[in-house]
Amino acid sequence: MVTDRFVLICDHIPQDIVLLDVGPRPLEVAKALRELMGMGIGLWRAKQIVTQALPVRLAEGVGDDVTATWVGPLRDAGAMIELQTWWRYQPDQGQLPVGRAMTG
Repeated sequence: MVTDRFVLICDHIPQDIVLLDVGPRPLEVAKALRELMGMGIGLWRAKQIVTQALPVRLAEGVGDDVTATWVGPLRDAGAMIELQTWWRYQPDQGQLPVGRAMTG
């Protein structure tokens, strides 16, 4: 029985955009989120998202272009944002997690 193993190398490392704190101006953060998400979301819904139990995952598995677009306006509105990089292989980490779900 032959088992082939391979390592997928890519330039796009997905990240999650996580809202940790809305700061002193939750309405401004909600307005910024509404602008970023487009007109498919109302201000009332955006305010619900930013005032629910924190932390809140605002975007999942997005690339550098999206994080660059989103993080600035949210931080300018007073939000504390964390970018969680999905699992990434480092040579000193040992074996690759083959067959396990990768979580960010």
